Amino acid sequence: MKKKKYFGSFLIKYLKGQSKIMILLVVFLIGNIVMQIAAPQVLSYFIDSAKSGKTFGYISLIVLIYMITIILNMAGGLWESYFSQRFGWKITNAFRRDVLACFLKIDMKHHEKWTSGEMITRLDEDVEGLFSYFYMLIFKLVGSTLLMVGVLTVLVVKNPGIAAAMLMFSIVSVWIFKAIQDYGMKLYVRRSAAISKFNGIMKERIDNVVEICTNAAEGYSLHSLNGAMKKRFRESLPAGMMYSRLWSASTALDSIVTALSLGIAVILWDKGLITLGTVYLIHTYTGMIFDRLQDFRNYLTKLQTSKAGLIRVKEMLDIESSIAEGTYETEGREIMLEVKDLSFGYTENKDVLYDISFKLSPGERLGIMGETGCGKTTLAKLLARLYEFDRGEILLNGISVKELKGESLRAVIAYCTQEVQLLHGTLRDNITLYNEDFSDGKILDAIKQMGLEEWFEKFTEGLDTNLEMGENNISAGEAQLISIIRLFLKDPAILILDEISSRLDYVTEQRILSAIDVLTQNRTVITIAHKLTPLRWIDSIMILKDGRIVEYGRKEELEQNESGRFYSLCRAMERNVEVVINEEARVS
Repeated sequence: MKKKKYFGSFLIKYLKGQSKIMILLVVFLIGNIVMQIAAPQVLSYFIDSAKSGKTFGYISLIVLIYMITIILNMAGGLWESYFSQRFGWKITNAFRRDVLACFLKIDMKHHEKWTSGEMITRLDEDVEGLFSYFYMLIFKLVGSTLLMVGVLTVLVVKNPGIAAAMLMFSIVSVWIFKAIQDYGMKLYVRRSAAISKFNGIMKERIDNVVEICTNAAEGYSLHSLNGAMKKRFRESLPAGMMYSRLWSASTALDSIVTALSLGIAVILWDKGLITLGTVYLIHTYTGMIFDRLQDFRNYLTKLQTSKAGLIRVKEMLDIESSIAEGTYETEGREIMLEVKDLSFGYTENKDVLYDISFKLSPGERLGIMGETGCGKTTLAKLLARLYEFDRGEILLNGISVKELKGESLRAVIAYCTQEVQLLHGTLRDNITLYNEDFSDGKILDAIKQMGLEEWFEKFTEGLDTNLEMGENNISAGEAQLISIIRLFLKDPAILILDEISSRLDYVTEQRILSAIDVLTQNRTVITIAHKLTPLRWIDSIMILKDGRIVEYGRKEELEQNESGRFYSLCRAMERNVEVVINEEARVS
């Protein structure tokens, strides 16, 4: 009952505001049904008129009327198909937007449950099931039902007994088809899940083809893909067999209804109870009824497949983000950031951070260092509200981030990672992320202020230069520069930079650091780094180890503390630099 209510809510929600197109669809649908019912009657009257010896002119008029009904029927069918397709894709696109919006609001712990391939399947193929669901349920099933009602009504006038027999036959046929489909519903759901899993593995292998080839992991990749492929086959075969069962049932029913209708019609005609034209009419209408029943069979198959996909989408829509969102808004740019006793773990009983506490005044700059896996990036993601926490507090001007509106929080805190994903679009699109508030003048002014005019000149078409997906025509460092320009335009009060120059060459790193010098002015900044270079403008240093703060203080003080970790790191890095210089000198 809950599922029916859920899908009924789809009808109500997405049909709102579609009254005009719905009226047109109803007009063409009913008009097309009337023409389909009228055409056999005209031909039946033609047979009786020809048999009774009507004049040539009279019979020619009947033929003309028949041709008009056929033309109107074809035209009505075309317009009905056009408007139904337009309506279906319109509501499907609206649904896709809602599903994508829901997906973007889900916190990261849910995103990690699915591969990108699985998510694409849900956002694309499963969402398109809504179009099939509406199209089949509203237009095809309803249209076929109305046509059958119209035909049975005409048969009642011609012969009530035949009409009653056809009605009973129709009810039994629909019941048989529906029973077979209900039995196979769970098969379609499992098949959809297997296909989604297979698509996810396929995309993962394609995305990581370089790593697979260079590390000789082809065998494992093919083995895992083969396993997913076998599971897809195992789940798809029983679901595919459902159509065979429906086909077998419809073939048997077709034979029964043909023999039944012709036998009764011939007996009645032989007794003089009906005309030859009525025999034709009964046979034609019987065929129309059974054609609609066969349509029910096909529609039910597609409807169940679509419903299986929608159930999978529903599972995602029913997910409630664990990230709390309040009603308060931040005001101004003078924001005090305070973290109190923050502890966090991705799984229960296995923490990544332990009792993290620090305070940053407006405009203060903090550098975070530590070995890989110590919790630096996890802390950054918590500050950016990508994960929910239940132990400790994160406060902005004394207000918990859990009490702030999401939009307000994102307006003041920006998080920049070392992995920059480019969009398939122009340089302008990648900088603005399609925000029309950023004019070309603002973009060019930002590029100038950050000293990137020389870099920008390489784009021959300026902001209209198309960037290929996957960074095929732009380096990782240039992609990072695009993200920095993006942050400059956003103008956040608090900026979190996570290892944004760790994998770049010296020249590109210096260009990025020069741009960051401009970006970080008059902002509270948290910089995560393994090297000292990105920390040249830092006020305070925090060093993490195994999720705990092991050293925290003003940078100039820690640089003089010979017993401290930061002092040791500085000396070790200086020695490494000297080694590199000496080796280069020896080579030269």
